[in-house]
Amino acid sequence: MSSKIKRNCSGQGLVEYALVLVLVAVVVIGILTILGPQIGNVFSRVTIGLDGSGGASAGAAQPVIVKVENVTHVGSTVTMTITVSEATGVTLTDSNGAPSPPATLCDTVCVASIVVGGPSGVVTVSAGNSVDVSYN
Repeated sequence: MSSKIKRNCSGQGLVEYALVLVLVAVVVIGILTILGPQIGNVFSRVTIGLDGSGGASAGAAQPVIVKVENVTHVGSTVTMTITVSEATGVTLTDSNGAPSPPATLCDTVCVASIVVGGPSGVVTVSAGNSVDVSYN
């Protein structure tokens, strides 16, 4: 005598879809963990560029430059360490008319560079305030 055993497989498809979704979620979480800070920096720079206020909220005190130090002039590049009161975009402008680089996003301390247009001059560092730095 042969008897057929009927198996209930109706939940198998649902379990397979759930496993695929879990796998996709794990991959997305892994990618965001690795690339998250870089993506956040891109969005911050876009916001600073569109906002024009250096990231300051309306009515809030604007971030200010606390100090500029470690100024080095090598070839046609001036590099410096900038400390700000809070995260903001910092712009550099050369007195010799060299093109200004895009704003540098500064959390509290950052290193920024500018290609200068002469052997000596002044770089103006701007956020909520401005600081002039001489180079030669």
